[in-house]
Amino acid sequence: MKKIVLSVLLAALGITMANAEVIGDVNGDGSVTAADVTALYDYLLNNDSSSLVNADVDGDGAITAGDITSVYDVLLNGVAQPDFLDFTVNGVTFRMIYVKGGTFTMGNNNMASESPAHSVTLTDFYIAETECTQALWKALYPDYSYFATVGDQLPCNGQWYSEILQFADALNAYLHESGALAADKSFMLPTEAQWEWAARGGVKSNGYTYAGSNNIDDVAWYAANSGNVVHDVKLKAPNELGLYDMSGNAFEATTDNFSVDYSWAADGETDPTGSPSASSYGLTRRGGSCSQTANRCTVTKRDFNDIDFNGGASEDMSFRLILK
Repeated sequence: MKKIVLSVLLAALGITMANAEVIGDVNGDGSVTAADVTALYDYLLNNDSSSLVNADVDGDGAITAGDITSVYDVLLNGVAQPDFLDFTVNGVTFRMIYVKGGTFTMGNNNMASESPAHSVTLTDFYIAETECTQALWKALYPDYSYFATVGDQLPCNGQWYSEILQFADALNAYLHESGALAADKSFMLPTEAQWEWAARGGVKSNGYTYAGSNNIDDVAWYAANSGNVVHDVKLKAPNELGLYDMSGNAFEATTDNFSVDYSWAADGETDPTGSPSASSYGLTRRGGSCSQTANRCTVTKRDFNDIDFNGGASEDMSFRLILK
């Protein structure tokens, strides 16, 4: 009886989201309606999975009452996040992957520079499927040629930190002006916490050592298999969220001041922005690179980007943008 009453109530709202990629379309009919709630109830109460297509709505790896709550939120608020967003800049298309927020333990108590492990809560964001490619960079700056290793599908490498920030500003300006990006949304570099949450796989995490596997060769170009040079993006397997090369290939810049450990971190903070104090080390970079050993390519490993030396540029450093 409760199932019928709730379904009628949701149907009375009259809200649908006509997008097959929208989270909440449990039965795969291209919209989010009371029928999606009913399909979940039929599974949970009667073990009837005949109508299930995209049932893990909250992305936690299981079909539970939490998925019903997620669909209910979509129906009440009329808002759902697509699994991904594609943008095109002068003929070059790139993809941003949805990362549902959550609470996780950041860091690793077995390494001094990664401890103490502490609880962090993050709100939702999008993150680039790959490190920024040279093709995308040249879509905005066609005459630019200062890459350490050149190739359209290679990650950008050898750029100053200031150049990376200028690129993000130019990308925002281009997409805002074209109307492809809402005025209140912007591309930017991730914080350390956002980067680590995404590298771990977010709510879909399997707890791997590297981004997507416990076998580094599955997911990363690193010193033992790369010849110490960056490779084209997307040649290795992705992690649980569908993100490529978050371990190895090229270091990825973040916005956080580097600190020798997490002694400054407040347990339970939401959307932390890193150490409040600048250090002589510069900014934090994550993920390891093609020139690093396996133990420097884990999802918790921290390194620094000395912007006082050569503007922070190095042949094995790139970046991956987020969208908020």
